[in-house]
Amino acid sequence: MYAPTISPSCGANDFRGLKWLRESVKLNLRAFLHPYATDKWLVFLNSDALFADLATIRPRLICKIYRPYQSNTMSCSQRVRVLIGHYTFIQAIGWGALTLKAARGPVLLASVEGKSGAVYQLQLCAVEPLEREGELALRLLRNNELAYSCAFTFLPTDAAVQMGVGCMQGPKGEHGLALVRTATSELHGLRPKNLMVKLLNVLGHDLGCQHMQLVSNRNRVLLRAQRQGKVHADYDDFWRSCGALPRPDGNFELPCLGLKEPCLLTVPSRKRAAARRRHDTVCQFAAGVLAALPRGSARQVCSVRYEDFC
Repeated sequence: MYAPTISPSCGANDFRGLKWLRESVKLNLRAFLHPYATDKWLVFLNSDALFADLATIRPRLICKIYRPYQSNTMSCSQRVRVLIGHYTFIQAIGWGALTLKAARGPVLLASVEGKSGAVYQLQLCAVEPLEREGELALRLLRNNELAYSCAFTFLPTDAAVQMGVGCMQGPKGEHGLALVRTATSELHGLRPKNLMVKLLNVLGHDLGCQHMQLVSNRNRVLLRAQRQGKVHADYDDFWRSCGALPRPDGNFELPCLGLKEPCLLTVPSRKRAAARRRHDTVCQFAAGVLAALPRGSARQVCSVRYEDFC
């Protein structure tokens, strides 16, 4: 057992002065209102140096159980279980050091050249940004400018591991839209959000995940901002276009089948070359990602008793 160092007040360590005092009081009040969930979360964070280091580097990790997370259908206790399951899985597959590195700063996973010569990089971040939508974030950059992001969390259950996807986000404003259009053109018509879904599917398949759980419009944690017109992305239509099916909880589900060769016979002959180039582009990114990630034994996670903390 790692010597306990993490307490609710540690979640305010990003702040100073009166802001620290205000946030510390808020966190301790939330801990008082949710004693059982708080105790389980702190026991887990203090159970291993990896988790304690993550909470020290990114104090917002401590606060996640008190705020809407990934899907607004979760209770505080459910958020604790999801987070414990994710980090137990991360440790079991040998991603501990990688996650710690990605919490300190973006980790380069893959680099691909677009048809104009622009460099497209795929980075991995942990805990933040998109801290309300997932524990890990993939970021696509064009010449070091952010073009797209997605956030996801591993969801181990008694039966299998699934991947929860809580966010697909492009850059804001007209410049952001222009950047996405440019990226789509330079990647042979491959839209950044489609690239992200394909890469998550490849990653999930490689780690033995059964399905991707995709958050719906109504279950997004930013539902209020969506209703106020500040968020315009229509997740439901996009998930359906990817072949996802609705779940009883209102979210969507897509099987992790890995990367499949496109059926060019269904593509008009004049468009087949572009379809092949799009697939080759995905393959380049996927190969880079899989080569950069630790090759642990994902399926052994079934023997890990993360339930001991729940």
